[in-house]
Amino acid sequence: MSGTPSLKALGLKIVAVANQKGGVGKTTTVATLASGLARSGQKVLLVDGDPQGNLSLLFGATGKHPELGDILETLGSRADGAGSENGERGRRGHRALMDACIVKRVRRSLDIVPLSRRHLRTELGDALIERAEKPFAGVMESLKASYDWILLDTSPSNGSLERVLVAASEAVVVPLEFQVFSLSGLEAILADIEECGRRAERSIRPHALVFTKAENGSARVDAYRNLFASFRIPIFEVCKSEYVPRSMERGRTLWEAAPASLVAKDYRTIIEKSFLG
Repeated sequence: MSGTPSLKALGLKIVAVANQKGGVGKTTTVATLASGLARSGQKVLLVDGDPQGNLSLLFGATGKHPELGDILETLGSRADGAGSENGERGRRGHRALMDACIVKRVRRSLDIVPLSRRHLRTELGDALIERAEKPFAGVMESLKASYDWILLDTSPSNGSLERVLVAASEAVVVPLEFQVFSLSGLEAILADIEECGRRAERSIRPHALVFTKAENGSARVDAYRNLFASFRIPIFEVCKSEYVPRSMERGRTLWEAAPASLVAKDYRTIIEKSFLG
């Protein structure tokens, strides 16, 4: 959709990359966008919100230090009854907890909050995670002064953890594929974004659809383009490329492995038009 303002023009810094469907290139997309923004001189914080921890592995941020699961556990516990902390003192304490979780300079201008607790949902339970929603959103808001961008990765689910992450964001980028199941999946994620916005008492913008593994020259794909255009959300396409899985397997970003490739050009277009404007 031409003429749509960029995130920078809108003053939106906190962006969740979300889709309830797996295998759509979500982690690849958030890693490539974040590292591409950092390479352009922007200061970026990545938040790994997928308990599989693939983003943390890619950037070598696994180890014996606090991580996202720890801060959610602490925030959820403190929000429970007598253990709650309110006011400026509580907010400062929450921010200090998050600062302790940030692994600095995994790439130039790029920091990350890691996650590697695969059984996080079972360990914490939905009720505790849900109690962390508002204080976590407050922590993300407090980090905006320190970063140009905060990008949150989510897992392919629509549980309490994913809702906490989306509710903390200001905009959402949705990776998809051109297939029939993506239509119902998009309707579901848009409904979830709207519900998260209601609970957060503010608007959360579905800002862009990113179609990964796109192929041209197909009447089927052209038909899907027309269908998805009816949602009136800007659409970007990323060509199918072996550079993407190869770079991830070697622990390298796309910009390190194949910066001149066509797929890198497609991601650069998203950064320039959808983010920086």
